[in-house]
Amino acid sequence: MSTGCRKNELLALEWHRVDFERSHFRLECEHTKNGKRRLVPLNSGALSALRDQRDWVARHCAGSEWVFASSSGRRVSNLQKGFVAACARAGIEDFRIHDLRHTFASWLVMEGVSLYVVKDLLGHSSITVTERYAHLSPDHGRVAVQKLSPL
Repeated sequence: MSTGCRKNELLALEWHRVDFERSHFRLECEHTKNGKRRLVPLNSGALSALRDQRDWVARHCAGSEWVFASSSGRRVSNLQKGFVAACARAGIEDFRIHDLRHTFASWLVMEGVSLYVVKDLLGHSSITVTERYAHLSPDHGRVAVQKLSPL
């Protein structure tokens, strides 16, 4: 949830594309919906989760190139079963994996992050798609007019 990535973007992620030092990972054009390469910045929570995942892979399928690998070392191709089970344990109903992406975008906009920044983080090819979150911007009209000096 801390990256805003699409499920398939994450499932295609390989360890050599993760840069722990610079706190980002690289998505190649063949793994993004819009066909454009992008860098995904990582916050401390995402870095911690990736370190935990790296430790799991080292213990259960050492040498796998995939960030999300099965115990056999192959790329995980379907998260549905595990995701549904996790939601059930948490008492969450009617929630899809893609809803994590919407939550990421919604929370950023509610924190006042520019729609253009959110667009880039989500990898949208057009601001039009990102504008669905505009109504969540806190006091966007009031803040805008306050930038003008009084007449």
